[in-house]
Amino acid sequence: MEICKKKVFDLLQRLLWGFIHSGTRPGGLLAALCLALVLLPAASFAQSQVTNTATISIPAGVTNTGAGCGSGTCTAADVDTVTPSRPTVGKSYTPTATINAGATTLLVITFTNTHALTSATFNSAFVDAYPTGMFNAASPLPATTCANGSSVTAIAGANSMAVSTSTVIPPGGSCSASVVVSGTLTAVNTIPAGSLSTTLGTNTSVVTATLTVNPQADLQITKTASVSSVNAGDTFTYTIVVFNAGPSAAQNVTVTDALPAGISLVSAAATGLTLATSTSAVTGTTASLAANTTATITLTVQAATTASGAIA
Repeated sequence: MEICKKKVFDLLQRLLWGFIHSGTRPGGLLAALCLALVLLPAASFAQSQVTNTATISIPAGVTNTGAGCGSGTCTAADVDTVTPSRPTVGKSYTPTATINAGATTLLVITFTNTHALTSATFNSAFVDAYPTGMFNAASPLPATTCANGSSVTAIAGANSMAVSTSTVIPPGGSCSASVVVSGTLTAVNTIPAGSLSTTLGTNTSVVTATLTVNPQADLQITKTASVSSVNAGDTFTYTIVVFNAGPSAAQNVTVTDALPAGISLVSAAATGLTLATSTSAVTGTTASLAANTTATITLTVQAATTASGAIA
């Protein structure tokens, strides 16, 4: 590179000599200086600024009055700002970003090194903390394509994953980490700026990906009587239990029990439901019944004095 610079300077000296003896004024000198600025190499990519300076030595016996000349030399400089080359992070779900509650999909996080010449090495472990309603599947199958012994930690049922420190992203390339995840609620998964710390800096942009979850509820109901037979006019109880096996909350649940002929309502109570009653029916409602929870209605009833036979 030094040989190339010397050749450029020798060429500029000859051009300057020709400009002076041909009567060319400093404008010609400026053109020569511009040529030097184009031909001289740029500074290191990692610098925040690049200063490029061209210098011409004036031949002996020649006096030059151009701007920037002194002590027998002429110089010109150009200063440019270099934007740091920082890593980026991307996030996606494959094969789909929409699942039924309890189903699975693959979370893929992609790390990209925008520096064309230097590898980016993790300074610390990268952690992705999931939002409420999203979690690692029962078989999370953590994997990575990154180098330098990179590994992914993902515990079944946990709400996060991690990629090990010292993971390497190749120059001008990408690598990824993946985990099988599931969910019970639609969730926006966010990676904040600064979450990825490497030897080439941190990610500067916030990254989000939405996992859309279609709710799936499994409601089950049972009804039992406190006795198997009663005498006419006796009181006894019915117990109604509603169970949501999930995996999602059940929305706008309504339970209705119409009392059979020969049975009249004495009283009613409930847990987890709001009751509305009449002499012949009970209705319990709730806006939401969470997964793996129950709601109960207890009815105290009386058999009619004229009742006989089976009551259904």
